[in-house]
Amino acid sequence: MLFLYIFIAILLLSVIFVFAPAVVCYRSVFGRRKVLPLDDERLHKPSVELYKERMLSDLRYLKEAGYERVSITAKDGVTLCADHYDRGADKTAVMVHGYNADPYVNLVSPARWLYDSGFNLLVIYQRAHSYSGGKQSGMGLLEQDDVLSWIGYLENNDPSQRILLYGASMGGTTLAYLSDRMTDEHVKCMMIDSAYVSIQHQLRHDAKRMHLPFGVLIPLIRLLCRHDMHIDINEQTVGHLKNAKKPILFFHTTNDPTVDLSEGQANFEACTSGKQMVIVDSDGHTTAFLAGEEQVTKAMSNYIEQYIK
Repeated sequence: MLFLYIFIAILLLSVIFVFAPAVVCYRSVFGRRKVLPLDDERLHKPSVELYKERMLSDLRYLKEAGYERVSITAKDGVTLCADHYDRGADKTAVMVHGYNADPYVNLVSPARWLYDSGFNLLVIYQRAHSYSGGKQSGMGLLEQDDVLSWIGYLENNDPSQRILLYGASMGGTTLAYLSDRMTDEHVKCMMIDSAYVSIQHQLRHDAKRMHLPFGVLIPLIRLLCRHDMHIDINEQTVGHLKNAKKPILFFHTTNDPTVDLSEGQANFEACTSGKQMVIVDSDGHTTAFLAGEEQVTKAMSNYIEQYIK
């Protein structure tokens, strides 16, 4: 009888101190995100504050240019939304934003630059963010199929489109996961800013950076992800980039506090397609474009000239 009591006590302690916290962390990390738009006064992100006036100016410029909010249905039935800036060009940049962010927070300034360079824009809202549906974010693993759906949307509307894919942070990781399946002839190249190598690695990094204890719960979080979303958070981008099908231009800052430069370098080194990496000597996450605009836009211009024109 004593052994039974001990077993029950251990089981209860496991539920209280291990399983329950793992479920809470899982829902907190992968649940639907409540994000603030760039022009909301309550938005305070270190990566935004230094460049906020410039970013707000670029946002006003794009909004005045005019867009249509469009929607599609993802493979699993989730409704996805995007802002389509159609200037009548035969080339479109698909902008894929990061985790827990409004797309314009990550992408507004490179989006404006691409628009001024003659591109239509498709600024997508990732699942479980903002206007798109979905109760769970896959942190890049579910979202890769969503990007394919958006490419299909563009091709159905205009089969002559030449497509550039631009992703920041989780958006960049989304494209990296997709890189070995991207055989569509309409897609000419990718640009990836500050992508992490795996969800599991990023969760551990965030737990350590924010002095949170849930790093020890990651094996259980992994099991929950496999059961609920059929994804493996240990899956690494580098395995996909080894068979990348499109040229990729990588960006990163030297002192990125959210995704370490070593992650970006690992992605770059693994990539076997035409590739280039621009490292901007600056702090901040997804700020390479703003911190090193001349350096980055020169590389972007060269890629566009080489692969799209």
